[in-house]
Amino acid sequence: MIKISKSDYVLGLKCPNALWFKKIRPDIEQEKDHRVLDNGTMVGELACDRFPGGVRITAKPWEDEAITQTQSAISANAPFIYEATFATDSGEYCAVDILRNNNDGTWNIIEVKSTTEPHEYHYLDISFQKYVLTRCGLKVRNCFIMTLNKEYVRHGDLDLQQLFTLYDANEEMQSMDIVQKEIVRLRAILNGPELGVALSKPKCETKFYKCGYCHHCWRNVPDFSVFKAFRSPLSDKIYAEHGYDLKNVPPELYVKQQNRGDIEAFLDNINIVNRDILRDFVNKLQWPLYFLDYETFQSPVPMFDNSRPEQQICFQFSLHVQHTPGDVLIHYGYLHHDADTDPRPGLLKALNDAIEDTGSVIVYNKTFECTCNRQMAIDFPEYAKKLSSINDRILDLMEPFKNRGLYNPCQNGSVSIKKTLPAFVPEMSYENLGIHNGTEASSQFMDFMTKKQTDAETEEMMLNLHEYCGQDTLAMVRLLDVIQTIIKE
Repeated sequence: MIKISKSDYVLGLKCPNALWFKKIRPDIEQEKDHRVLDNGTMVGELACDRFPGGVRITAKPWEDEAITQTQSAISANAPFIYEATFATDSGEYCAVDILRNNNDGTWNIIEVKSTTEPHEYHYLDISFQKYVLTRCGLKVRNCFIMTLNKEYVRHGDLDLQQLFTLYDANEEMQSMDIVQKEIVRLRAILNGPELGVALSKPKCETKFYKCGYCHHCWRNVPDFSVFKAFRSPLSDKIYAEHGYDLKNVPPELYVKQQNRGDIEAFLDNINIVNRDILRDFVNKLQWPLYFLDYETFQSPVPMFDNSRPEQQICFQFSLHVQHTPGDVLIHYGYLHHDADTDPRPGLLKALNDAIEDTGSVIVYNKTFECTCNRQMAIDFPEYAKKLSSINDRILDLMEPFKNRGLYNPCQNGSVSIKKTLPAFVPEMSYENLGIHNGTEASSQFMDFMTKKQTDAETEEMMLNLHEYCGQDTLAMVRLLDVIQTIIKE
């Protein structure tokens, strides 16, 4: 008998193919992201502290001992049970994050999530839990989803009452009949043959979720396909009718592509150049030029005063400065080295000293830097005037690439600096760096701040961070040089 957990149930509703792979082909499953697991553990432990005095189930939820411990805690009339475990005779099982005793023969389910608001799949998760508990004979009165409170600002010790927000889930949940029907459907799929690959732009990867089997299903999809060229859900429709290869897409559909000209550039292997767009950007420049880039990390639980759950905390900046056209570059930077203190005060002081009150501040994707500056201005009002001045002078180097002032088909529809740099400055690349992207930088620095690194690992990370963040700002310098050269041609 195949057992189905609450995560299996949610996965199956998202994509039956993925559930089949997980249960029947465990050999192709990718290693789970330890950051997600660590964050969940951290938040879960604090959530239990939010409801003290309970009994913790220590056995694993797939072990019979967990059920035995749970029944003992219920018999003892425990006020709360952490990781209360139940299983049906047909093989559905779950561990409830917090089971609350109402002292009238009924219980409440509290599902804890390390997000700042409930998501649709959270309601599927808790619906399955209620189904399992009800089948096991427990009377469930209410169900709640508890998330982090995005409005909470830390001052001193953590306030667990304010850190979390409790949402009534009852109105958004599936009915028990629907859960039953879905389980029957999923079991029929698991008992059948492989469904094959599943390709869907809006389903396989979102802001909050990436399927662990994308590497398998998407392995034959080219880097630039209908999924990159067209927005969803149109991309899925075109794929269903013509496949993923752009060579098979009728030309009359080209007018619907995300960025006009990308498909033609790809098929003909030619660059897109619009000097008017490039010239408009260059005409906005005011020297001195400050090429600025931040690196940040996020913690689900605020670590410092004047910080919030999941807030982007700046821990590093790189700044290349050019005072006049053709002048020598000067580099400034800051990288926090103390795992016991807030990186922002030191970073802000260094930034304040390095950037004067006139001149363009050039970034790549201004939404990110502007948001960081606005948040730091709120948290550290003594720097608000300087940060506001910086935001007022920001120019986004991504814009001329996004507007197709300059585009190379090897970018595969992307305007990320990781794509534009090697496209136009091929001697520069991120491939040989110790840190390749912002996600890696953030993850490694979080490990440093939570003291999960050895001294040797920290030393290597610091060197890699200096090189990586410095390359981001130098990349902007070189890309601007490319734009200026093309304008003069």
